[in-house]
Order: sequence, then structure tokens, then C-alpha cells
Amino acid sequence: MTNKHYGFITQKTIIDAIMEAKSFIEPVLERRGVVIMTSLEVKGAFDAASWTSVLHGLKEFNCPRNLYNLSKRYFSNRTAVLTMNNVSETRRITKGCPQGSCCGPGFWYVLYNSLLEIELTNHSQTRGLCW
Repeated sequence: MTNKHYGFITQKTIIDAIMEAKSFIEPVLERRGVVIMTSLEVKGAFDAASWTSVLHGLKEFNCPRNLYNLSKRYFSNRTAVLTMNNVSETRRITKGCPQGSCCGPGFWYVLYNSLLEIELTNHSQTRGLCW
């Protein structure tokens, strides 16, 4: 598991991420070098999270079998109900991490960890920040 995440991690804040970026960038600028920063916005990220990918990531992390099975059951037979004017509509859900759930941030961490572990040159860094 990478230590490059800052979102949803105890004792790690956006300030920590900014300070780490500053410590990486400042020496380059002092040498009159070039710094290029990119940002990735994943639209509808929580809504589009692949359950298969989360479960695969849990296996890669050697997640204990009981937690893996609990997560697998968490993703099975999920539905959403919308009620308006005494009329209800129920739909089966097949992807996504419920926002506001206590396990959503952990599943998000597992899902995007591999992106942060991509091998780059020694002049590059990746970091994950969610809010």
C-alpha cells in the first residue's frame, strides 16, 4: 500500500500535501528549472467505482478473508429507492461507493492506489488528494 494518499487518511491533511509539493518544487525553481503539475478530476468518481476493481484491489492488499467476504457481501444485492408523492421506484445498483458511508473512503483508497504506484522517473512524483 502506498503512502502517497492524503485524502481520508488520519493525520494527513491538504496542508501536508501542499508542504510536500513545496519541498519537491522549491529546489527545482531555485535552480531555474521547470515544474509541470497536472491534476486529475474523476467526474462522478464515487458513483462510477467498479466493485470488481475494488475487490481485486483488496485481494492485492492481501485483505483478510473475512473482510474481503464482508466487502463482497456489501456490494451484492444493493438497491436504491426513490420516493416522490407516495410513489416509489427501486433500482438495482451495480457500481459505486455510497457517499457518506464509513467504508466509501477505504474503497476509494483501494481503487486508486495502483494509480499512485506507477513508476516514474526520479524527477517526477505522484500524490493522491481527495476532498
